[in-house]
Amino acid sequence: MLTDQQLIDLMVSEPSWEDVIIKIVAEEKMDPWSIDIIKLANTFLIYLKKIEKLDLRIPARFILIAAILLRMKSDVLIEKKKKIFIPESEKEPDEMLRILASVPPLQPPLKRIPLRNVTLNELINALRKAYQVQERRIERRRRVKRAVEIAVPVPEEDITERINKLLSQINEALAEVDNIEFSRLVKRWGRKEIVEALIPLLHLSQDGKIHLHQEKLFKEILVKLRE
Repeated sequence: MLTDQQLIDLMVSEPSWEDVIIKIVAEEKMDPWSIDIIKLANTFLIYLKKIEKLDLRIPARFILIAAILLRMKSDVLIEKKKKIFIPESEKEPDEMLRILASVPPLQPPLKRIPLRNVTLNELINALRKAYQVQERRIERRRRVKRAVEIAVPVPEEDITERINKLLSQINEALAEVDNIEFSRLVKRWGRKEIVEALIPLLHLSQDGKIHLHQEKLFKEILVKLRE
């Protein structure tokens, strides 16, 4: 096991997670031709806890790798058909376990590798593939979020102010008629303007202040004040 000073020196050099795993295998004198995944997962987690206690920053990639190793450890235990009973404790949950629990489940299931007699190279390659899958999934979420933000920009006006302004506009328009088309409440028929008008309109309908009617899907929406 690395001493605190050795661990500090290692983290200061900003190692890759591969470097840390190779270091653990060497320090724990594991057989590189037959890696004990359970022991490796436990030791990797111990190192993360020590890094946390030393007030060193834990790279996000290390947390993800720890979560993947714990998933592999779980698969090994299931394969061995062993049941592990964790006794209840009055102590607060370990902070590191709380962090790992927040990592999204790795779905769809990763391509399995043999869980017994796994070489160090096989394990690192499998971890790289799992890491890349998760990174692509995170990047897809970011792209979707950016696309939504571009398509539906957050309006600067307060929603309550927009609702009151639209209600005043509807009251004025319905002074002499029974109903009005939604399209007439939109300043310009563009995606942004449609969304900005539709959201407060739905709020007014939900509050029971107006009645919305649409003859057919994708046809004009008629707006009417509730009596």
